[in-house]
Amino acid sequence: MMPDFALVSMNGRRVRISDYRGRSNLVLILCASGNSKETRSFLQEVFGRRSEFEGEEAQVLVIVLKADDQAELRRNLPFPVLQDEEGHAHELGGMAANEKDFTPVIYVVDRYGEIRHICRQGMPSCANVGAILEWVRYINLECPE
Repeated sequence: MMPDFALVSMNGRRVRISDYRGRSNLVLILCASGNSKETRSFLQEVFGRRSEFEGEEAQVLVIVLKADDQAELRRNLPFPVLQDEEGHAHELGGMAANEKDFTPVIYVVDRYGEIRHICRQGMPSCANVGAILEWVRYINLECPE
């Protein structure tokens, strides 16, 4: 199960992972920053396929460590960009809070909070956004309600 933790939105509101339980599948993208060329490219590909994620009842959440990165990404992305103030989500992904270069980790979580797939950007199972969408589609086929 995906542990519940609180993140901070751009407007300062605390958002809990459990806020989405029973309502949406989640695609959590944890990155140290959105400043690397690879991360920006990956996030833009997700952005380009947002209607497919929405069609599969999946909410994409981008989770960054620093507020500066949150503001920069929010200007360019249509989905929530949340700050992991305390680093709990990033620790879950295997990143130390002081680590500068961190390959994004993607979690695909079903609407009941079960982690269904984990990958790091660049791994064969995360070669492209299509592979992540296939996991979301699979979850919906298994449990369409």
